[in-house]
Amino acid sequence: MSDERETPVDPGAAVEEQVASDAAVQEAVVRATTTPDPAAEIIVVDASGTVVDPAAETSAAETGAVETNAAETTAVAAGAEALAQQAHREQAASLDTQMDLDTPATQEPRIDMAEELPSAAAEVPVVAAAPTVQFAEPARDGEIRISADHPMAALYMQSPMPPDLKGNRGAGVLIALLGTLAFALLYAGLISAMIARDFPPSTFLTEGLLPWVTSWGFIAGVVAFFVGLSILVLIFGRAGWWAYVIFSLFVGVIVWVATTSTFALAGGPLGAEGVTGFIASARQLAFTLPTLGAAILAREVAVWFGAWIGARGRRVTAKNTVMLEEYEVALAEVRAKQ
Repeated sequence: MSDERETPVDPGAAVEEQVASDAAVQEAVVRATTTPDPAAEIIVVDASGTVVDPAAETSAAETGAVETNAAETTAVAAGAEALAQQAHREQAASLDTQMDLDTPATQEPRIDMAEELPSAAAEVPVVAAAPTVQFAEPARDGEIRISADHPMAALYMQSPMPPDLKGNRGAGVLIALLGTLAFALLYAGLISAMIARDFPPSTFLTEGLLPWVTSWGFIAGVVAFFVGLSILVLIFGRAGWWAYVIFSLFVGVIVWVATTSTFALAGGPLGAEGVTGFIASARQLAFTLPTLGAAILAREVAVWFGAWIGARGRRVTAKNTVMLEEYEVALAEVRAKQ
């Protein structure tokens, strides 16, 4: 019985079912159980009908696999080299941005091996990246250190501060206050010598000296001395003794005018007897012992205390000169480094 089925004439007719015979079944069993001859030639034909050699196909497949593995290995090696170069560039950039670019000569380089890169394929060997060299950073203590040859060193160079020059006016006024106290004591001594013969010892202080030292003329003379000497101190400052010797006459004149005018206006122990009017009283009192003596004492005290003020002024001037010289030297050194 033929295995092929005949196509019915009528496409719409029903297909008759064919049953395989026993002989056909036996032939199929024999073909399945029969061992093929190894020596028999195996012919492989592709879809287009061309005969293909299996051995050649196998060799070509193996060659393609080897080429594929070699290409993958080259790509992985190139990627590892690119990563190593990028890491080296980042490290060089970080070292350049530091303030101090000089690396101490005594430092020992530390070599860090890059970690192994993951493989793209299991059979491709791992390629290690090139070793990078890093220098250990010096310990920082919170200060910024810049070398002298650094381009930005001039901006960070600290200029010396100008010296604080000392003056003599404040101390001179204090010395003038001490001079005023000395003038008051000497003026009181002069009045005591003048009235000593007029009062017995029992009433000398209460009835003799006390009315004089509490009078407005005496107080005006003391205040005038302080004002005159203070004016000299404020004008001359650190001037020498010569300035106070010459202009101490100015202090004596102020004291003479102040005592004469006050005694003429306010009266007191030194009153002009039988004279009316300020001008007449001033003329009568101007050349008396209390007024002329006050002027002479004021001039002498201003000379000696002015000498003290002038001596201190010379010392202060010398110290200021030394500080200015040191400042000029330090400033010249900074400018030379820049």
